[in-house]
Amino acid sequence: MILSKTAKKAALLSAIVISLLAISACHLVNSSPVKKNPTLRDHVTFLADPRLEGRNSGTPGNEEAADYEVSYFKAFGLKPLGNSYKQTFEIATGVRLLENNTLTLTHNGTAQTLEVNKDFVPLGLSGNTTDLQGELLFTGFGITQKNGDYDDYRGVDPAGKIVVMFRGTIDSENPHSKYTDYAPLRYKLSNARAQEAAAVIVVSPAAMTDTLMELNLPIGGVNLGIPALHVRRAVVESLLPEGTSLDEIETLINQQRQPQKIALNATAKLSVNLEFIFKKTANVIGVVEGTNPELANEYIVVGAHFDHIGFGEFGSRYNGNEHLVHPGADDNASGSAGMLEIARRISRSPLPRPVIFMGFSGEERGLLGSAHYTREPLVPLAETVTMINMDMIGRLREKSLTITGTGTSSKWESLVDSLGAVYGLKISKSSGGYGSSDHSSFFSQDIPVINFFTGLHDQYHHPDDKIGTLNYAGMDTIVNMVEATLNYVGHMGEKPDFIKPKEDPGGRRMAFRVTVGTIPDYADNPKGMRITGVKSDSPAEKGGLVGGDIITQFGKQKIANIYDYTYALGVYSPGDTVVVKVLRGETDTPMDLTLVLEGRQNSGQ
Repeated sequence: MILSKTAKKAALLSAIVISLLAISACHLVNSSPVKKNPTLRDHVTFLADPRLEGRNSGTPGNEEAADYEVSYFKAFGLKPLGNSYKQTFEIATGVRLLENNTLTLTHNGTAQTLEVNKDFVPLGLSGNTTDLQGELLFTGFGITQKNGDYDDYRGVDPAGKIVVMFRGTIDSENPHSKYTDYAPLRYKLSNARAQEAAAVIVVSPAAMTDTLMELNLPIGGVNLGIPALHVRRAVVESLLPEGTSLDEIETLINQQRQPQKIALNATAKLSVNLEFIFKKTANVIGVVEGTNPELANEYIVVGAHFDHIGFGEFGSRYNGNEHLVHPGADDNASGSAGMLEIARRISRSPLPRPVIFMGFSGEERGLLGSAHYTREPLVPLAETVTMINMDMIGRLREKSLTITGTGTSSKWESLVDSLGAVYGLKISKSSGGYGSSDHSSFFSQDIPVINFFTGLHDQYHHPDDKIGTLNYAGMDTIVNMVEATLNYVGHMGEKPDFIKPKEDPGGRRMAFRVTVGTIPDYADNPKGMRITGVKSDSPAEKGGLVGGDIITQFGKQKIANIYDYTYALGVYSPGDTVVVKVLRGETDTPMDLTLVLEGRQNSGQ
C-alpha cells in the first residue's frame, strides 16, 4: 500500500510515540516498585527477597536495595544533599590469584616445584612477594602465650626465615581452653610478623581436613603484610626427619604443653601474586528541611544499614553445606523499613529542625558506610545534633526493647523512661555510645546517639532470618517510639547536650586484661590503624591520643590494622607503660606518645 506524505509523517510519529512508551514501560518494569502508602512489611518483603541475594555490599542485590531506598526518598519528597541521593565509596570484597604464584622447596639438595591449587594455595590474608627465599623453621602452632607459659618462638631465631606451623591451636577440642585465642590465622600471621619472620606456611593438624583452604577475603582487611601459604600435609611430611610425623609432633605438643623443636633442613623460594577486588557501594542520603530558619543548621540523623552478608561469605552462623541466601529480614531490613516509614511521616509533617535520613552500606563489614560518612560528611558534623539508629527492630519479644546510648545526653534517660511507659515497653538501657552498629561512628565524633534494638536470636546471620519471623505489630510500636523521640529532639528549644560516659557497657568485648580506651576505625588504612576517638579519662586520652590519629606501632609491635592492635594488647598487664607511635594530620613522621595501661573492668580497647 502506498501512503501519502501526511500519512507517512503520522505513521512515523506514531512509531516514535510507541517506542517512547515501550522504553518508558521497560523502565518502569525494571525500576523499584513504589507504593503510595507502603507498610513496614512491604519494605521488609522487598529488601529481604531472596532475589536480592542477601544485599552483600558491592553486589547487584545491594545496589538494588540502595535504588529502592532512593526511589522512596524521591517519592516522599526528600531532597538529596548535593547532586545525588547516593554517597559512593569503595570497599574490598574479594581476592583472586594472578599468574606467578609459585613455591619451590629444596630438601637435602633436592628441589621440588609445587603446583598452586593442588599442593599449596596463598591465604586471602597474604601479602604479595616475588622470589622470596629463606630457610624453613618449624614453629609448632605459632603461639606466643600472653603470660609467657608457652612460646613456640622461644629459643629460636625466626628473623628472615619462613616459619612453618599448624593451623588451629593446642587443646582444640576444649571450647574453654586457654589456647583458644591463638587459633585464628590473623593471630598467627601477626605474631609471625612481630617475630620478624619473612613468610608463613601453615599446615592442617590431624583434626582438620587436608583440603586446601578456599582463597577468600576475610572480613576486616585486605592483607596482613606478610606472605602466607597453606600447603598439603604430605608436603611438610616430606621435609621431616626420618621416623618423625606430623601426628607425633602434634600429639607431643598437646600432651606436654611444650614446643617441639624439629629440624627441617630445607629452604623455600616463593612468590605470591594476589589481586584484591574493590567494588563500589553507596550510602543513601536524603533530607527533609526544617520549618524554623533559625534551626536550619541543626541536623538530626535517622539511620539504618541496609546491607547484609549475602550467601554467608562472612559472619554466618549457618553450619550446613548448602549455598544459601541469608535474607537478613531482621538484620537489617527491619531497621531500614523503620527508617523509610519515619521518612514518609516526617516528609508530610516536617519538624523545626532538618532531618537527614541515611541508609548505610558496609555495616556488616565493619561500620564502613557510617565511618565513611563521618570522615566525609555532607553537612558539617558540628551541625549534627543527634543520631538515631535502628538495627534489628523486628523481633520484639515480651515487649522488651534495648536502647543504647542513653548516657550520651542528659536528655535521654527521662525521655526513654517516659516513652517506654507510654508505649508499654520494658526498656533495657545501656549508657554507652559505642557498639557494633552505625551509631558508634557518630558517637566517636561527640554526637549524642540513641540506638534501638530488639535483641539477638537463633536466626541472626542465618538463612532463616526471613520475613515470616518478624513481629510487625511490635515493629510498628517501636517505629512510633522512634518517631516520638525524633519529634522531641526536633522541637527542643536547645539542642541536646553531649556527654561521653566513662563506663561503656555497649562496647565491643575483647579478650585482654588491659584497656587503652581507643575507638578503632574498622575501615582499612594503608599506614596503620586509624582511631575515630578515645574514651574519656582513659589511658589513651591521658596519653594524648585523639580521634583521627593513626597508630603505626604499639610497643614493639608494628600495627597495620585492628588485628595487629588486638594481639599487641594481649601481652600487657595493668600498670605497664608502652610507647605508641602515631601519625597525626598530613605528616608521615610519627610522634611518640607514652601510655600507662589500666585494667579492663568493662569493655573496649
